[in-house]
Amino acid sequence: MASPATPPIPAASTAPAVSTGCSCGQSLAYLVLRVGLAMLLILIGVEKFKSGEAPYSYSFANWHDKTNDAGEVVAYGKWVNVAKPVFEYGGFNNVAVYGEKTVNFFSHVFRAYALALPYAMVAVGFCILVGFLNRLSLFLGAAIWLSMALGQMTLVDNGTVQMLMNYTLYYVIALALVKYNRFGITRF
Repeated sequence: MASPATPPIPAASTAPAVSTGCSCGQSLAYLVLRVGLAMLLILIGVEKFKSGEAPYSYSFANWHDKTNDAGEVVAYGKWVNVAKPVFEYGGFNNVAVYGEKTVNFFSHVFRAYALALPYAMVAVGFCILVGFLNRLSLFLGAAIWLSMALGQMTLVDNGTVQMLMNYTLYYVIALALVKYNRFGITRF
């Protein structure tokens, strides 16, 4: 008795799977995340230039010290609000521990950091917003938030540290998703 004809078994496909790329949804999700992170940096950076009392105005002069003609500081700018708590309450002004030269060095570092902070926030935020050097800009944005978190760690301000670390985490997520970038000046 003849066996019924069995259909031939198809050969396994050796062709590689075709990649469809990323979907429009993934690109839009990354864009929304990128714009949100950029606006966070820009708006918080600009807020540093806001005057202390009403009627509120925005000026670079609000951030910097006011000096007289002799170059002496008459009134400190808002930058002191950023550097002073970490410098003093974090213990970096302790001459007995660090020595006078090291404390002077720390004071210059804290001043330079505080004075440059809002400018860095606005510049990096703008680069993220327009999609210029995405990976580098996102890394610098994360570094800004991480640096502020490290300063708050010296004050044992756990709530603020957690918030700043969450901001840093958002940038880490954006760096992981940067491959979905389709809207920007550069693809790097």
